[in-house]
Amino acid sequence: MATFLRAAATALLFLALVGAGGCSDGPKIVSVSGTVTRNGQPVPHMTVNFEPATGRPSWGVSDESGRFTLEYDASTKGAVVGTHKVWVAWRPASPKEEIDAAKGRGKKPADLGAIQQKYGAVDKSPLRVEVTEPVQNLDIKLD
Repeated sequence: MATFLRAAATALLFLALVGAGGCSDGPKIVSVSGTVTRNGQPVPHMTVNFEPATGRPSWGVSDESGRFTLEYDASTKGAVVGTHKVWVAWRPASPKEEIDAAKGRGKKPADLGAIQQKYGAVDKSPLRVEVTEPVQNLDIKLD
């Protein structure tokens, strides 16, 4: 039993040392926030998706003022440095708004059909953003 415990302790120490040394090799993530607009007006409740050429995508949801902040994962805000395809999808603000939208009522953006036609899929959207450093005032124009 003592041999097993020594072997287990040695293995745990080895994993801790390897893990501590390898953490700095991940992708460079920088904070990204901004506003989603159409014809100069904010577009609320849009999920903004940033798809890099390689690596994990980032996303954020615009508030009533069109402001968004990208999320990289559950504990990290931002996006990986590089070029991103940007696409959007409307997201109801509440379950009631979702039910109203399904019934043809509610507050969808006036040009939602045109927005989704042009910017609603990663393979269709013409939007590209180069992320090189932290940015707080990125304007995503859905014109």
